[in-house]
Amino acid sequence: MKGTDARKCLFYHKNPYEAEKTADLFLQAVRENLLFHMEHCPTYADILKARHFSPDDLKTEAGLWKIPVLPTLYFKRNRLFSMPEDQLSVSATSSGTQGAQSVVGFDANSMRLGVAMMTRFLSYHKLISKIPTNYLILGYEPSEHTQTGAVKTAHGITRFAPALHREYALKDTGSGYEPNPEGVKKALFRYAKSGFPVRLVGFPSYLWRLVGELEKRGISIKLHRDSKVLLGGGWKQFSGKQIESEKLFETVEKTLGIARQNCFEFFSAVEHPLPYLKCKNGHFHETIYSRVIVRDVKTLEPVPDGQIGLLSFITPLVGSMPLLSVVTDDLAAVYPEKTSDCEISTRFFDLKGRAGVGGIKTCTVEASELLKGENL
Repeated sequence: MKGTDARKCLFYHKNPYEAEKTADLFLQAVRENLLFHMEHCPTYADILKARHFSPDDLKTEAGLWKIPVLPTLYFKRNRLFSMPEDQLSVSATSSGTQGAQSVVGFDANSMRLGVAMMTRFLSYHKLISKIPTNYLILGYEPSEHTQTGAVKTAHGITRFAPALHREYALKDTGSGYEPNPEGVKKALFRYAKSGFPVRLVGFPSYLWRLVGELEKRGISIKLHRDSKVLLGGGWKQFSGKQIESEKLFETVEKTLGIARQNCFEFFSAVEHPLPYLKCKNGHFHETIYSRVIVRDVKTLEPVPDGQIGLLSFITPLVGSMPLLSVVTDDLAAVYPEKTSDCEISTRFFDLKGRAGVGGIKTCTVEASELLKGENL
């Protein structure tokens, strides 16, 4: 799918939170994306027909929720593309080596738009740096036999500050992964002496284990003042209990010397590859690139603000697959704009848990299982 003016203008727009200013642009880009997928993916066209939906029905933003929504579980059981798979530049899966996986693919133009979007998004949040940086990846090492989105995302984020060195908590053995506690420990102390910033990227569960071990041993390291924590994935501890994020970040500051304001939490999904960053008040804000809809678990109709339902998204980013309207198995509540009392004035959502969907095993869960019993 070639970049149309609306789609390109939207994803190249400088400010990722000017939703009102770009509302017409977003609606136009959605219409164009919908028509493209309808014309190039017969299965998707059949889905629209079965749901009695026509692009002509999409007249205002208020009607966006009516676009037939596809569960992320659908992509774990079906391959659905709007162009030949040999035209795809990048493929990714939604989980580790076990459990149901979504297989998604992105064409070159969608990738270009995605990079432009990420550059503007991270620039807005002052997360792009020219200073050489050491990375501690709290997750999987990239390998030829692993295509998970979490691996690609963690590696991709290292491109926004020049990487001096990358150390991985889970090392590739050629046939799987194994914990790398000694490598992590040596890298951490080496980084502390290097004089360059450090970025810890990946799963909260591993960071919790790491700083917990440091605290237990009475070890305190002072990393460079520009060091940062960039987390994504579930907040389950190894025991299955919920980690309190503020407790985690207090321990990070105590053991690593990274200030709370330099700790960031992201939300994304391989079936919805857009970033959401938690604001200072603990909310994930909507960007101009998508619309967040929380749906009734039975009817899939939007629920009132503040009510818990299934988290779903609409975005015209991807041309290679009809990922225009998807619903996740995350439970959330959405709230009106300007009620967060922070510098961002768009609508926001809070995660409330996961719906009970059997047979799904995420990267976060698998990483936590691999790391059970491993100390620093």
